[in-house]
Amino acid sequence: MAIIGHIILNVKDFEKSSGFYDALAEALNFQANYIHEGDWGVMKSYRNGEHNFWIRFDKGTISNDFVRNVGLDHLAFRVESKDEVDTIYNTLLEREVLITRAPKTYPEYANQYYAFYFRDPDGIPLEIYFE
Repeated sequence: MAIIGHIILNVKDFEKSSGFYDALAEALNFQANYIHEGDWGVMKSYRNGEHNFWIRFDKGTISNDFVRNVGLDHLAFRVESKDEVDTIYNTLLEREVLITRAPKTYPEYANQYYAFYFRDPDGIPLEIYFE
């Protein structure tokens, strides 16, 4: 059986994105566990057990705005309860994060599917859900 080993998200502004993902990771019980920096740029890892995602900033790259096209559509994080969805939603609202869909039930996905959708500082679509 295979699992996804890690996901890397490229970011335009490391400090801005690092602050955003630090807060999100804390709400999701992920820990910032590793930073790798060099002449090329910097990467930061967030881990929760065997699950891992990274943010990466390349100094020499001119970044384009995120476009939902071929490639990543969105990244979803599953939590353990509807209350947890709502708590994270309220935390992100306080940080003035762009929410694209407020929490609600999506019976077309699954009976108990409850989620909200938002964007990171670069416009990458993210989701928090309970099922």
